[in-house]
Amino acid sequence: MHLLFGYSWSEIASIFGIISILFSGLYWLVNHGGKVFNENIYSVLQPFSEQLKTLNNNIRKLNDSFDRQQANFEKLKERVDEHDRRLDRHHERIKSLFERKENEQ
Repeated sequence: MHLLFGYSWSEIASIFGIISILFSGLYWLVNHGGKVFNENIYSVLQPFSEQLKTLNNNIRKLNDSFDRQQANFEKLKERVDEHDRRLDRHHERIKSLFERKENEQ
């Protein structure tokens, strides 16, 4: 009978069979445990993820609102500047009218 390391071929096959069953069980345990762990982490973190998405959408809307307000403010600033220039022209015209009236007298 042939021997390898003092074991017969049937004993070596049995040892390899037992080792492969143990490694398969360990692999299944790690793989299944990882899936369960990932599902639990996902179920815990899902509400936070949804809240972050909502927060991002709200921030985006707020930024859009700020941009519109900035544009409206710029338009208003231009209008105020135009009215200020008109007021200065009217003031000059009134001043020239008063000067003209004083010169006539």
